[in-house]
Amino acid sequence: MTEFPEYDDVGSFPLPVNIDKDTHNKFYWIAYRALFNNQNIFENKGIALHFINPINESLQLKINAGVEVINFPQLMDMHTQFLRPINDFEIEPGLVDNNKAFIAEIPVIHEFAKRFFEENGRAIKIKLCVTGPLELYFRRLGFTVYLDMALNFSKSVNRFLKNSILNNKYIQTDLISIDEPSLGYVDIFNVNDDEIIKIYEKSLEGVKTNEITSQIHIHTLNRADIPLNAKNIDVITCEYASNKLNKISKNLLDEHDKFIRVGITRTNVDNLIAEAIDTGKKWDFLKTNEGMRSLIDPKERIQKNLNDAIQMYGNRLKYIGPDCGLGGWRIPEIAFELLQRTHSVIESFKKL
Repeated sequence: MTEFPEYDDVGSFPLPVNIDKDTHNKFYWIAYRALFNNQNIFENKGIALHFINPINESLQLKINAGVEVINFPQLMDMHTQFLRPINDFEIEPGLVDNNKAFIAEIPVIHEFAKRFFEENGRAIKIKLCVTGPLELYFRRLGFTVYLDMALNFSKSVNRFLKNSILNNKYIQTDLISIDEPSLGYVDIFNVNDDEIIKIYEKSLEGVKTNEITSQIHIHTLNRADIPLNAKNIDVITCEYASNKLNKISKNLLDEHDKFIRVGITRTNVDNLIAEAIDTGKKWDFLKTNEGMRSLIDPKERIQKNLNDAIQMYGNRLKYIGPDCGLGGWRIPEIAFELLQRTHSVIESFKKL
C-alpha cells in the first residue's frame, strides 16, 4: 500500500439533545428559503439556535474525533432534504429549478471554516453526499422506472452537487457522493443495466474532476457491477463492518480502475441492541447513555476489520471509516465516541 486510506464518514448524525427534531426541521426550511432569497440567515435568532448551532456543534465533534474528510452533518432526513425542494420548485417532473437546488448546510460550514482557518491555519475537507437519483425516484414513484423521468432526478442531483461545491483557502470539497442504499436490495423494473449506469453518469456529469473524487454509497455489493461500469464513479462504498460478505475481488477493481471505501466500525444500532439483548443485557440498561456506549465496537474488532480490508484491497482501498448512519446513536457525544474510537484504531494501525 503506497498511501494509507483517508478517514471519512457517511450519513446521518444525532441532533443535540436540546434541539427538538420538528423545530429543527421547521427552521431548516426557513433557512433554505432565506438563502435562495439572498437573506442573511446569521442574523435570525431562531435559525441560529435551531439550524446553525447544531451544524456547527456536529462539525466540531467530527473534527475533534479525527475525521479527515467530513460528511456535512446530515441532521435532516435523507429523502426529505432533497425531495422537498424538487417537489416545491420543479420546472419539469423530477427536475428542480437550478436556482433552488443547493445544500443549505454549506454556507454555514463555510462561515465555520473561516473561523477554523484563522485559529488552526488549515482548510476543512468536506464530503457532499446527496441522495441518489434512483433512491429519490423510488421514494416518490416506486420501482417501475421510466428513463426520461429518472434522468430528470439525475439532473436535479447534479444541480444540488454543482451548486454546493466550494473550494477556497477555508474549505475544500474533497469528495462527492450519491447515496443509493436500495441498489442491490430491490427489483427495478422497466430499465436495463446500461440505462441505470446512464442515470448515475448523468448525476455526476461535469461534477467529478481531478481534484474531486466521486463515491457511490451502497449498502450491499450485490450489484457492484453497475458502479464498476460507470465512468464517472471513482469509489464504491462497502458496509463491511456489519456484513463480512460485503466484499468483491480486488482484481475487479483493478480491471475497472475503481477504488473502494470499507466500513470498519458497525453503526447499525438496532441490530447491535438486539444482539446485546440476546446475550442477556437488559433494555433498561441499553437505553441509557452508558448502555449505548457499551454497544460501540471494541478496538480489537475495528482493528481486525481494518487489517482485513487492507489485506483484501491493498492500494485499491481509498477510504475507511464507520459504516453509515450515526443518527440512531441517541446523542452526538456517543456518536463522537464511535468516531473517535475508529480514529484511535486507525492512528495506532499506522504506527505498526
